[in-house]
Amino acid sequence: MFYHGAGLSDEETKPTGKASVYIRRLWPFFRTYLGRVIAAGGLVLVSTGLGLLGPLLLKRAIDVNIGGGDLGGLAVTSLIYLGLQGGVFFATFFQMVWLFQVGEAGAADLKQAVFRHLLDVPVSFFDKHPVGKLISRVESDTEALKMLFTRTSVMLLQSVLMLVGMSLIMALTSWRLYLLVLALMPPFVVAFWVFQRKVRPVYIGVRRSVAEINSLVSEALKGLPVVQVFCRQQRFADRMNNLNRQKYRGEMKAMTLWYMVWFLVDFGEVLGLGLVLGFGGMMALRGDLTIGTLFMFVAYITRLFWPLRMISDQINVMQRAFASAERVFGMLDQKPEPEGEQIDGQLNLREGIAFEKVGFAYDGEKFVLNDIDLVVRKGEKVALVGETGGGKSSIVNLVLKFYTAQQGRILFDGRNLADMDRHQLRGTVGFVPQEVIMFPGTVLDNLRMMDSTVPRETVIEAAKRARIHEAVLKFPNGYDTNLIERGVNFSLGERQLLAFARALVSDPQILILDEATSSVDPHTEQLIQEGLAELLVGRTAIIVAHRLATIQMVDRIIVVHKGRIAEQGSHEELLARDGLYSRFYKLQYVGGQA
Repeated sequence: MFYHGAGLSDEETKPTGKASVYIRRLWPFFRTYLGRVIAAGGLVLVSTGLGLLGPLLLKRAIDVNIGGGDLGGLAVTSLIYLGLQGGVFFATFFQMVWLFQVGEAGAADLKQAVFRHLLDVPVSFFDKHPVGKLISRVESDTEALKMLFTRTSVMLLQSVLMLVGMSLIMALTSWRLYLLVLALMPPFVVAFWVFQRKVRPVYIGVRRSVAEINSLVSEALKGLPVVQVFCRQQRFADRMNNLNRQKYRGEMKAMTLWYMVWFLVDFGEVLGLGLVLGFGGMMALRGDLTIGTLFMFVAYITRLFWPLRMISDQINVMQRAFASAERVFGMLDQKPEPEGEQIDGQLNLREGIAFEKVGFAYDGEKFVLNDIDLVVRKGEKVALVGETGGGKSSIVNLVLKFYTAQQGRILFDGRNLADMDRHQLRGTVGFVPQEVIMFPGTVLDNLRMMDSTVPRETVIEAAKRARIHEAVLKFPNGYDTNLIERGVNFSLGERQLLAFARALVSDPQILILDEATSSVDPHTEQLIQEGLAELLVGRTAIIVAHRLATIQMVDRIIVVHKGRIAEQGSHEELLARDGLYSRFYKLQYVGGQA
């Protein structure tokens, strides 16, 4: 009923934001855990500092202890070295554990914020964004973001500190040999900059491919009976294959860029070692450099390119994360439904609902409703009938404020519906949609819509009035029976009766039934017919119906045809008029198609 759009636009694959903007927007989700972040940062400083001392101890062991024949001093230096390395392992372990906790908690908060926000966006948002792709954003994209504040942040901080620390030690020990090492840095800086510019659009495309794959899997499995009946398994498999190949191409392009940088780092390490050994060896032979210092430089060179390698690795992770951030914040930036103006106390329908020259288009251009003038008085029961696609469900969508009309206005007791608080408005309505939706949980949970404050007795009474009580009691656990996915342990007709009961639990003033009996068997339809008269007593009702047997007891029948009101009147009046309603009636009953 609510889905009229297509997929994601190509614009969503274009990188439009800056990394600093995303980090600033992500920070509030992790700021709550600032204490552990600071503690982990302190351990990063400790582990980095201890790690920098290792080559210095090796230099001392060679130049002082071994060179001076001091066996006792060598033993002490060795023990200090082992102690330092133990300190590095200890600090690294706890910093990773604490940051993992921060990342998990922050990602959970972000996921909750995205999900909560999606519950408040207008229904029209889902016209253009398939559910499968949104599932990918809520789950995988938020998971990708936690790496920014866990392993990535640690590795980047540690790598920068190590680079700075090693550079200072080498420069102070032998500035001439350090200049040789420093000359290797510009190519790496250029390579990282080029990589960052090239790889981000690629990862945004990869994230889109992942979302499309998730969407295809979700929709194909939901509609598996239809896929199998039409023998379209191979078509869906081919479509999945195309999406997988598209993702493969994106991943390969990104990984190729990444491995080019990785290869450059490895080559730089080999080149640096060769230069240090060559020039440092000649300096040592001339007596300008000690063997311990040369050994220290060799140790630092191998460690110098490790942080460079880590930086290239984490830039790769960051680009994936920023691609995810762009998609996540694209959802959070969607405006929620307008709140509207609340009134004091409970909203009560006193006069009725009026449509005045209402025109509406889902896409803003192709109007599905035109010049709708309609008044539903308090306590009146009206039925909307007509051909499929004529505009019946669109009228219901507007009454429920799922959409806003582009032309005219809808009045609730004289107040413009567009200005009213949506929660108060919907609190007056009991709604039974054409497609029955059941949620994970028990029958009781579904009938009271997860509101544990609703008494069990109220739920049971509503179920009895909806003629579903006996069917529920057939299960050993009764109202505590867990519904299998989409409630398939109940028949389709029973699920529609459950939807009836759910609508009645809140004792609504207005009852809206959207094709609520279109798919039920004759026995279930008879049960609904028996209860319908009782259910409508004292309520204003709008009934969208295709099967005319369910609406002959209403006060007025509205024939909606091609987006306009073509006829209205009682059942007898419309039959006597011999117009559209009479034709529909004859097709169903005289033609034997009831």
